[in-house]
Amino acid sequence: MDFNPDDAQQYLEGIEYPASKEEISSAAEGNGAPEDLVGLIGTLPRPEFSSQEELMDELRARPGGG
Repeated sequence: MDFNPDDAQQYLEGIEYPASKEEISSAAEGNGAPEDLVGLIGTLPRPEFSSQEELMDELRARPGGG
């Protein structure tokens, strides 16, 4: 997977936090996110994120995520 998490922000518009990873992946998909990003969100260990910054930190820490 060659996805740069810093590119994810454009697909995370309109999400109200706290949000579950299911809500986030659904919103990202609705915003036209690549399948790699939607899949990566689904693999995150946390069930909920309190902010976009928290989500971005998790994405950057994942293998293949940056």
